[in-house]
Amino acid sequence: MRATLPFGLVLALGCGGGGGNDDGDPGVDAAVNEPIINGKPASEFYGQFAHTVTGAGMGGAAAFPSQGDGRNAYHVTFFLMPNNKLELFYAEGEGEVTTTGHSLAIYNDSKKRRSGTWRVDGAELVLDTHMRCTSFTFNDRDVLRCTLTNPIITAAAQGRAGTFKPGFAASPDDSEFADYVR
Repeated sequence: MRATLPFGLVLALGCGGGGGNDDGDPGVDAAVNEPIINGKPASEFYGQFAHTVTGAGMGGAAAFPSQGDGRNAYHVTFFLMPNNKLELFYAEGEGEVTTTGHSLAIYNDSKKRRSGTWRVDGAELVLDTHMRCTSFTFNDRDVLRCTLTNPIITAAAQGRAGTFKPGFAASPDDSEFADYVR
């Protein structure tokens, strides 16, 4: 069944699923113009990380230059909710961030919650004004490489990127986010 689905989809598109009308105008098929990421249209690739699919948030961390109080990294969990709603939880702390994971002591006064929207823009996933993400493959799995585009607390964090994958948090309403402030 899994192998026949893509063939069936290609067959359906090849048999008139490409837009146009009866007077010879070929029309525009958005899927044809959409960038392909790891063999999937961009909207489908990024759609696999939506909360309705994963049942979880996307989590990751990135290092930045050490500050006077010792903080040297940020951690983010974000939820791609229905209707392109975004819930993002940001915190800073000190510790280590590697390509395989992170170990951070989070500073309690750095926990921030941001709401907004998410969208696919070409080959990128845009998380409101906060982050931009691109595709990345890690251990043969689709993951995201996300860059902080605007500082939420520390200016040195802007432009720093980390690897993001489905995490353990099931909902933006989980108790672990109760002390994150807007």
